[in-house]
Amino acid sequence: MHRDIVFASSTAQLPEGVEVLASNDVCQNQGMRAPGKLITVQGHPEFNETIVNEILELRHGTGILGDELYEGGMKRVGWKHDGVGVAKAFLKFCKE
Repeated sequence: MHRDIVFASSTAQLPEGVEVLASNDVCQNQGMRAPGKLITVQGHPEFNETIVNEILELRHGTGILGDELYEGGMKRVGWKHDGVGVAKAFLKFCKE
């Protein structure tokens, strides 16, 4: 929703010991980890339906998001997400 994906070239190499956790057709690296060192994700697992709805409304209302992005987002806003699972993985990482 904030449209600031950092793209790497297809030949870019991850540092030794770092692995990609998830990817999609928009961004090859949606998250990565290095056990005992780092864990990170592109998305916002802390965002719930209310927060996402508010962001979509505000950004569409100010013209930041066009109609197509806004309508697509509004169709998906109520979909099940993995925020709790991601939070559990982060907590597990912190305890390691």
